[in-house]
Amino acid sequence: MARKTIDLDTIQANGKRGETQRPAFTKVNENFADVYAGLDEVQAAVDSLDSRMAGRNRLINGDFRVWQRGSTFAAATGARYTADRWRVNAQGSTISASRDDIAAGGGAGGRLLAGSRHMLKLAVESAAGADNMALVQQRIEDVRTFAGKRVTISFKARATVDNFKVGLEFQQSFGTNGSTAADSIGGAITLDTMWRWHQLTVDVPGIAGRTLGTNDYLQLSLWLDAGATFAGRAFGAGQKSGVVYLAEVQIEEGDTATDFDRRPEALELLLCQRYYETVEVNRILGITYTANGDSRACIPFKVRKRVPPITASPPTALNLVGFGSEGSLINFNGGNPGWQSTVDAAVLSSMSNNMQQWGAVVVWSTTSQILVYADAEL
Repeated sequence: MARKTIDLDTIQANGKRGETQRPAFTKVNENFADVYAGLDEVQAAVDSLDSRMAGRNRLINGDFRVWQRGSTFAAATGARYTADRWRVNAQGSTISASRDDIAAGGGAGGRLLAGSRHMLKLAVESAAGADNMALVQQRIEDVRTFAGKRVTISFKARATVDNFKVGLEFQQSFGTNGSTAADSIGGAITLDTMWRWHQLTVDVPGIAGRTLGTNDYLQLSLWLDAGATFAGRAFGAGQKSGVVYLAEVQIEEGDTATDFDRRPEALELLLCQRYYETVEVNRILGITYTANGDSRACIPFKVRKRVPPITASPPTALNLVGFGSEGSLINFNGGNPGWQSTVDAAVLSSMSNNMQQWGAVVVWSTTSQILVYADAEL
């Protein structure tokens, strides 16, 4: 509506200049109504823009698109990583994990899953026992994350059985030599056999007065099976077997769940590789020292790691070719290598066989690839 202007100059029927108070204030009220309606529209536009801004979701790989470690993990106990950044853990009970593809258009999930390609399938075999449990979790670097804030957890899920209760728990871990962890922060939701969008709003405690150590984090756990010992932390999830399908998990500040924050493919992979990376190389460059035969060969990482990672490779002998100090071309078996690492590179630090007698050499793999694992997870 166009702005209405009060007439201050026209001579009115009563002989006075300008409009009387009532029509003048009527115009003022109508102008203010238009202003406030416009402000509401601006706020709605800002809210809509905010819901589309990248970086709202503090979880990495929440839509399970990156699987550097493989795509199938058999039923077992103990803690292990599956999809990148996602760890399953079980005690007494067992849990398996695998990647399930989502058909174009969302498959059985319809519009709920139309934007995703993969989901996480978790199969729990419950074993009765107070200390038994099974869960899936992710650790978010830095315990300061969301401290003192209200946050909303949201995800798409279904189970193969009705009334499948899941405990959603935050744990604030203050790291090595830090304060005692704070857990049992969260609540519970109940799955059925239909795909649904679930949300839970949680107040995360502040951390004033706490001592921070190294490798601190905020952890989200989804308790699928929990004996009496874990009833509090699991918010009464209870013990049961079943299969859970999980997609588009998100944590964001505020009391409202917004659409899933889908980052670009390249960015999501880079975020994952800060914590874990597999490097396939068929060429390494380095030197064998004459003093003791030790090797020094560098394989750069694609992404700088959070900390110097644990580096390893399969127990497969290296097949190498070297140029000796006299220019002679020599084939030799490098044996099973030893590794060191920095945040930027894996360093082949030793080989069980060497070319010490030939002096300094350049070496590279000729008949097999070297697969290097670099693990810098929390």
